[in-house]
Amino acid sequence: MLDLKETKDFLRIDGDEEDTLVSSLIITAKELVEEVMRKKLTDFDKIPETVYQAMLILVGTLYEERQISKTKEGVDISTTLDLVRRMLFAYRKERF
Repeated sequence: MLDLKETKDFLRIDGDEEDTLVSSLIITAKELVEEVMRKKLTDFDKIPETVYQAMLILVGTLYEERQISKTKEGVDISTTLDLVRRMLFAYRKERF
């Protein structure tokens, strides 16, 4: 699972002001990845690098696009979820 420090490094965040937000996004990314795979992260002895990277991509997108306004174009979360689904396809169980 991602930890706060490595995720903040990935996002290039200095300081502690956004720790609560980033921690929440880590939990959200974990839940989304588990939902896509239909598998808990605890089912792995060691989390595969692809799964790890998928979680970072989700956190990054959710963080960067948290304040999309009508005038700003951003990355559509459905595009990111499509990428994550493709990344995690090999790990997906038929049923949860």
